Amino acid sequence: MSALTEIEIFDCMTSNLKLAIEACDVLARVPLKGSTYDKLRKSLRLIEGTCKQAAAWREDTRWLPLGMQMGRVHQMAGDWLRGFKMPDGTRVKIADGTLHPCFVKLADNLRGLLKLAEGYRTKATGRIGMILPAVGEGPHRDTRPAGWRQAPSGLLLPSAA
Repeated sequence: MSALTEIEIFDCMTSNLKLAIEACDVLARVPLKGSTYDKLRKSLRLIEGTCKQAAAWREDTRWLPLGMQMGRVHQMAGDWLRGFKMPDGTRVKIADGTLHPCFVKLADNLRGLLKLAEGYRTKATGRIGMILPAVGEGPHRDTRPAGWRQAPSGLLLPSAA
C-alpha cells in the first residue's frame, strides 16, 4: 500500500472527474466509442478509490457515498450503451446523430460532483475529530417479554393464564 498524500489524492480525484466529464460528452455524441467508454470506466474506478482514500485520510465519511455512487454509475453507463430495455425484453438504442440524454445528464452530475468535492475539501467543517454519518432512530421495541400479556391493570400475566 502506498503512502499517498492528501494533495495527491485530491489531484487524482479532480483530474479523473474532468476526464470522466470529457468522456461523457464524447459518449453523448458518439456512443460507439469503445476506447472512450474504457477511459470513463477507468476514471470512475479511480474516483471511487480516491473517495475511499479521502474518507480514510480525512476521517470524514461524507466521501463514502460519493465513491459508492461511482460504482453504480459505472454499471448504469454500460446499460445505457447497450440500449434501453423495453418491457418485452428487447433493447432499443438511441438513434444516430442524437445526443444520448443519459450521458448528457451524467456529465452535468459529474460537474456538480466536482463542485461538491471541492467544497468538502476546502470548507471548514466546524468539528473536531471524525465526521460520522447521522444515525437514524432504531425500530420500535416492545418491552413486554414474549409469552406474556398485559392485564388491564398493567400487570404482566403469562399468556396461558
